[in-house]
Amino acid sequence: MNILAKNLLILASAGSGKTYQLSNRVIGLVSSGVDPRTVVALTFTRKAAGEFADEILSKLAAAAGDEEKAAALRAATGVADADYGESLGRVVRALPEVTLGTLDSFFARIVRGFQYELGITGGAFELIEGPVAAAAADEILGGLLRDALSQPDGEEFLHAFKRATAGKEEQKISKLLREFVDDWHGSWRDGVPDAEWGCPDLLGRDEVESWDAVKKKLLGPLRAALETVNYTRKGQEDAMLKAVDAMEQHTTGSGVLGAAKGMFAKIVAAIGESEGGPLTLSHYKEFEVGGKAADLLRTVVHAAARAEMQVALERTRAVAEIVKVYDAACERRLRRRGRLGFDDVKRCMGAWVQGEEARLRREAVDFRLDARYDHWLLDEFQDTSRAEWRGIVPLLDEAMSGEASSFFVVGDKKQAIYGWRGGDVGLFDDLVEHYGDGMEIETMPVSFRSCPEVLKLVNTVCGDGATMAELFGNEAAGKWVWEDHLAAPNLQAPENRGQARVEVVDGKRPERLERMLEVMKETGVGERAMTCGVLVRTNNELREVADFLRAEGYDVVEEGRRHPAEDNPPGVAVRNLVAWLAQPADRYALEVIGMSPLAAVMRERYGEPWQARWEGALREAEERGLAGMVEELVEPLWDGWSAFGRRRVGDVLAALQECDAMGRTVQEAARMLADLEVGQAPGVAAVQVMTVHKAKGLGFDVVMIPEISDDRVPNRGYFRKARGEGWITETPADWAREFIPALKAAEEDWQAKQRYEAFCVLYVALTRAKRGLYVFLSTPSKSRKADDDRASLAEWMARSCGSAGSAGVAFEEGTADWIGLVDEIGKDAGPAGPPALGKAVPRRGRKQPSGAKQKDGEAPGVGSPRGMAFGSAVHAAFERVRWAGDLAGAGSGEAADLVRKCLEQKDIRNLFTERPGVEVHRELPLEVILDGAWMSGIVDRLHIERDAAGAVKTVEVIDFKTDAVEDPGELVERYEGQMEAYRRALAEILGVPGATIRCLLVWTKGMAVVEV
Repeated sequence: MNILAKNLLILASAGSGKTYQLSNRVIGLVSSGVDPRTVVALTFTRKAAGEFADEILSKLAAAAGDEEKAAALRAATGVADADYGESLGRVVRALPEVTLGTLDSFFARIVRGFQYELGITGGAFELIEGPVAAAAADEILGGLLRDALSQPDGEEFLHAFKRATAGKEEQKISKLLREFVDDWHGSWRDGVPDAEWGCPDLLGRDEVESWDAVKKKLLGPLRAALETVNYTRKGQEDAMLKAVDAMEQHTTGSGVLGAAKGMFAKIVAAIGESEGGPLTLSHYKEFEVGGKAADLLRTVVHAAARAEMQVALERTRAVAEIVKVYDAACERRLRRRGRLGFDDVKRCMGAWVQGEEARLRREAVDFRLDARYDHWLLDEFQDTSRAEWRGIVPLLDEAMSGEASSFFVVGDKKQAIYGWRGGDVGLFDDLVEHYGDGMEIETMPVSFRSCPEVLKLVNTVCGDGATMAELFGNEAAGKWVWEDHLAAPNLQAPENRGQARVEVVDGKRPERLERMLEVMKETGVGERAMTCGVLVRTNNELREVADFLRAEGYDVVEEGRRHPAEDNPPGVAVRNLVAWLAQPADRYALEVIGMSPLAAVMRERYGEPWQARWEGALREAEERGLAGMVEELVEPLWDGWSAFGRRRVGDVLAALQECDAMGRTVQEAARMLADLEVGQAPGVAAVQVMTVHKAKGLGFDVVMIPEISDDRVPNRGYFRKARGEGWITETPADWAREFIPALKAAEEDWQAKQRYEAFCVLYVALTRAKRGLYVFLSTPSKSRKADDDRASLAEWMARSCGSAGSAGVAFEEGTADWIGLVDEIGKDAGPAGPPALGKAVPRRGRKQPSGAKQKDGEAPGVGSPRGMAFGSAVHAAFERVRWAGDLAGAGSGEAADLVRKCLEQKDIRNLFTERPGVEVHRELPLEVILDGAWMSGIVDRLHIERDAAGAVKTVEVIDFKTDAVEDPGELVERYEGQMEAYRRALAEILGVPGATIRCLLVWTKGMAVVEV
């Protein structure tokens, strides 16, 4: 493979070394003389981006100090004269300007830098994500409901909501409204025209007769006609009449006929399979319905389907009205103020397709970016969405056509498991079609992760095209392009052998979990130095399996995350305390507190009545911050908690400190704790329980899969939204879709995508294992017929492994003695390794630019948690203000109010007044060598004034200080060391005399500018 081919697409199988090739590509470019700053390497997660950057630096550092490694790297990259010491130096020097990150962050950076060019004319750009974005959406939704209930013009919104929820009245309003937004808002943002929402043309031009009218007119004659049928067995006529009764009781929009079992489903199937003539049905024995009875059945079922479709179209039009109002609220309250989520950023980047004006604006941006970036690398291409592709493709077009530019894509069609999140595996085909012969294509079937025994099972199942075709159809099997996986040479050595086994277990999930537990003990999970991943389908299964293994004494980590406010009693008590403070009417939270040790502490601290405790806790939170208040309450209980509980409460306190620093309300803090997750790297003895989707990109020494789904693929109940040429609609019940041609075609396309994604999910699950892979299937249910060709993943795996359905081992490759090659934890690992190294001697000392430290007792409150948190919040508010005319950007809360008051003072306002030729930098990190030591620091705000030629004229270093001192001279004494360090560092970085650099302190207590 020529890793430096100008334009290259690599189809890399699981574990084949995508990061290896990506890093080689970058190293090859840099060692060929390419400026690292012209390279853009993008992936989908921060973790993957970090691993990628580490790989580049580690390889360069190793090759720079080891000629043997340098020779191997030269051979891999094809750059024979590469000087890796020089290349490493260039990469390190350019590192702050090198783009190695996520696609989301790259788009956000472009929008931030070209806000006005891209049509965002509101306030300063602010990216909102995670809990902040969710809270903003909830606030808008709540506001819409409040306005609808209180404003005179809210009746229109409520009327639309009532029409949109026809047949779903039993569900909560807030839940339904959230579902509408989650399911439909993206389509509205995509620009689907009003006329296409619930387009009546789907039903043709004929008027749709109401279902009540059809019932009155046709069901009586149908019952009479059914009396003339020649039934072949007793009970058949009763079954037919019960089906007619079900039709009579049916109300449109409820979909209950779709759930009706027995004869109605058989009638629908028979009508769908025949265009006219008699209907062949079966009830214990076949019988035929012909003549008038068959005609009436067809008429009634078709009329019912059209009535169901009519309701779905009406609901869709109402949903459009709702999301339109919601989108307008988002525009007013968020986007016009510059507050954008990642989805907004992607759409902003792709807006060039919507009109000439937008295209010209985007061209102005691309022209400037093309001058800076030449080489593009995209990772995990199968996860790219259409919106993301529209955002990036103009830049890639330039790279494809330029002589000095290049384009590199790596991905795996077989790992396309994020279709529900927008990932579109079809982009691979579009990519090849779009660029044609201008791109070379390579495959990577060799695995550097999995041993031969594991790959034997992977190839046996995922390479079994014949069984796939039998179960899922030739078309689905034909889209699954397979090349047998091979283990890398080093993994074929005897000392790296492993085992793969598929067992059929008699019973249901509890029996499978018990058998999995036995295998975990047999293989030494938790006792030997190896990682173990237990892969499940859903979050509900995850919690069940995790709780089961914890009860058996295993150290369990759920998806690399811990939930400190949920998985331990102290954390639960603190979460409910904050929830109760946010909403004193929350009786459940109050009961939880009352049953916890916190109740006694609060009684002693604040008094007996609950009202006094509520008021006392809130009063203390106002004075000390939420974190400070909670810290005081838990302090008497601390020693009585386990180390586990103390760690979890520490997580909660850290989260509350962040809330305090950001000026969050107690209501916002309560919402944050309800969703709090903290990343956790599992130890070697831990068991990590994960969904297959979260396991993508990871590898484990041992993988346990306690369940492979036996549900039919696809599940038609999940087809809830359909789109075609000129229309978009909510779907009616599956039986009704059979009689709407456009919907039937759309569903067939959806089913094909669902089948392919199901194949990918199984492939990803099986390819996470390095040495041990253990899969547990269930015996078929007793109600299943022997010839039932169930199109499920479990059936596919069972047939491919040769299972006849009886309990026992269906597939086995390798033997269990491989675990003897793995060291036991805490035992002697064998022969002594190399001698321990001596204590590291740093080549350079490190220092911070801070000046004199606060002395004990000095400036009360400055060093307290509350003071530090408030200081952080003030810094954050100042950071959000670009110039004095943008005070709205400061946000809300006590810290933001203080910033606005400061900016009302003449000296501070003048400092923040925009001046021609002055560029501003906020929160600017500095890394510089001063006096032989490495100094790290962050400049709060930096103004650089340049002349017409671009040379630096003056520099202003601005630092925000919230110290509670009375004398500005004391402030200068404290921080002159820090500011002098900044002056010297910037003089060296900018190449200007220190005399041109002014160092200024914005003192919030004195509301003045103090020069140092």
